[in-house]
Amino acid sequence: MKAHRLLALNVGSATLKAAAYTLEDAGHNQAPWLIERMRVERPAAGVVGGRLAALLEALADEAGTPDVTVHRIVHGGDRTGGLEIHDALMDELAAIAPMAPLHQPPALALASTARRVWPQARHGVAFDTSFHATLAPWSRRLPIPADWHAAGIRRYGFHGLAFASALRAVAGQEPGIHQGRAVFAHLGGGCSVCAVDKGMSRDTTMALTPLGGVPGPTRSGDLDPGIVFYLLRHTGLEAQAIEEQLSHHGGLVGIAGYGDVRRLLADGREAATLALEVFSMRIAQSVTAMATAIGGLDHLVFSGGIGHRAPSIRARIVAHLSWLGLGVDPEANEAGVMRFDRGTGPALWNAPIDEERELAESAPEWLWPETRASPANR
Repeated sequence: MKAHRLLALNVGSATLKAAAYTLEDAGHNQAPWLIERMRVERPAAGVVGGRLAALLEALADEAGTPDVTVHRIVHGGDRTGGLEIHDALMDELAAIAPMAPLHQPPALALASTARRVWPQARHGVAFDTSFHATLAPWSRRLPIPADWHAAGIRRYGFHGLAFASALRAVAGQEPGIHQGRAVFAHLGGGCSVCAVDKGMSRDTTMALTPLGGVPGPTRSGDLDPGIVFYLLRHTGLEAQAIEEQLSHHGGLVGIAGYGDVRRLLADGREAATLALEVFSMRIAQSVTAMATAIGGLDHLVFSGGIGHRAPSIRARIVAHLSWLGLGVDPEANEAGVMRFDRGTGPALWNAPIDEERELAESAPEWLWPETRASPANR
């Protein structure tokens, strides 16, 4: 039996999360399995600031030098599945970095440094976009000129590892979700909503970049594209400055001055109230759009730092959807239990997510292509 020390590295917009596992290869006819060893979390500034080698060496001091690393890559373009890193792949992923400018460059820099610091290890990636490889054709194709579409401008979707993890978590209590119609609302530093039919993504709110879709704490979400042209033509702002404003000073920050939902809930100012109402209404509207995409709604699943930890936000969103038969059990919602509906309509779920686990689960796809993890392990 082969055993590998695996380190899953997850660079987000605010944090670097790492988890160490022992990955056991049980043989040709059996699925590999994971034994979790350690978890750490660091501010993402440690990655963005360029102190990469020192950061990785510190992780190795805590977790041990890895035999395998797996990196979360937000944008995989048309690539899917877990893949072993090679130079041509890194070049491909760097070429599409402008489609995920907050996430892609630091994640690729970390992967490159890991290859240099641990040359004896095997290194792989898993993509947030992979989960959305099954998008409906009408979702994938944006209403733009054909030559733009041919150049790769289309809906890719993001938060795929989070959606996969939330689906796994709910399926642990209700396996029937794999046969039903589910809408997932991942609400955190970035926010998106996804329609899942029989376990497959069919539509989602983000498109070419993680800036689109519903508003988040700092990101604007979808806008009239004419706004950008107006700013370019009449304010003197350049494209880089507009992107910076929409990425870091939009969303809740743009309306209320800051994006911390816990503070906003305690803030009595009119701007704070408006920010939360815009946020909850846009999420609710997106839930109905996603339900339309899959012909109905059997499950609504919340995840992410806001979706998982803010019961009053969940309640606000569901209140806008009461006409669909959705109803919150207040005690269950406040207690943070996984299922918190009243039992009379579509199921409501509060799902913890584990993206690092999803990263680790992808490794056997390229470590041992002939022995993929069984459905029971996924």
